[in-house]
Amino acid sequence: MVITAYRIVPVVEAEQWNGAVRAAPRADMLQSWEWGEFRREYGGWGVARLMALRDDEPLAGAQILSRRVSGVPFLYAPRGPWWRDDDALRALLGWLRRKQAFRAPFLRADPLVTDDKTLRALGFRPSPQQVQPRATILVDLARSDDAIMESFDRQVRYNARHALKKGVEVAEGGIELVRDFWQLLNATAERKGFAERGVDYYEQFLRHFGSSARVFLARHEGETVYGAVLALFGQRAYYLYGASGGDRSVKPSELTQYRAMLWAKSRGATLYDMWGVPTHPTEEHPLYGTYRFKAGFGGVTETRAGAFDLPITPLVGRASTLVETLALKSRSLARGQGFRIVDHLA
Repeated sequence: MVITAYRIVPVVEAEQWNGAVRAAPRADMLQSWEWGEFRREYGGWGVARLMALRDDEPLAGAQILSRRVSGVPFLYAPRGPWWRDDDALRALLGWLRRKQAFRAPFLRADPLVTDDKTLRALGFRPSPQQVQPRATILVDLARSDDAIMESFDRQVRYNARHALKKGVEVAEGGIELVRDFWQLLNATAERKGFAERGVDYYEQFLRHFGSSARVFLARHEGETVYGAVLALFGQRAYYLYGASGGDRSVKPSELTQYRAMLWAKSRGATLYDMWGVPTHPTEEHPLYGTYRFKAGFGGVTETRAGAFDLPITPLVGRASTLVETLALKSRSLARGQGFRIVDHLA
């Protein structure tokens, strides 16, 4: 029997970390160095980056965010861990369990896998609540500009061309456009009766991602009518935030999305990630309108396995999941939704 030795090391250099994540088959922007630093500065999270090496080759890793939630230590690997070797991942998780034993009840993770077989074999159990959307729509950018447009459904193509005829202009820039985007977003939030993040959230996001993040604003007769914020990581572009207002009859969103796709393609992206759609997009779903909009761009829906919890502290880790399940069901019951978990991201 041959025993393979893995070294588990913390990573403190951005280039080393991002290079390993980009080379992994499960790479994602939320595992990037920039996202970790952004969440450290804005959300007050602790950040640890761990890698399993064999002969100095990175075969598994995880960027883990940490903070206290209701007084309890909470560990979360957004869109992680990533791995190229199951044994390397097993070694990484074993090290984490030994080092974090009795410090945190469990690790929550939602890696980019569609099959949960490996996760379950390593001791993960389904989380009672999703953190990131399980499903997204991916648009293929590895084709001509005309072919991208022709893959849109007929109404989306019509709307994009209609916006051009109406004189909609699309501006692309960086942090200097953030405040205009936020004002549009905040007006939408106020109109719908919910609270929006402060402008500093988006400013810090753009600051951390630099030229890899972009703001797109559609204007008609001097009025901002649609906005979108994108980020690039590896060969994927992510449509993260959107806002609309003003005269929507000029159909600015479809043209803006097309321009954003062309910008991402010019920067080397081969996929445009629409970020999140309902897993079961029925007409009764509160996000069905979002689904219809994103589905119109001719992409392919990808559904991931979702969020899983790895118990770290014996007994307490498993009990914490049960307590969270009970709390979520009780919350739904209080809202008149029955004694069940209502999770629109599931």
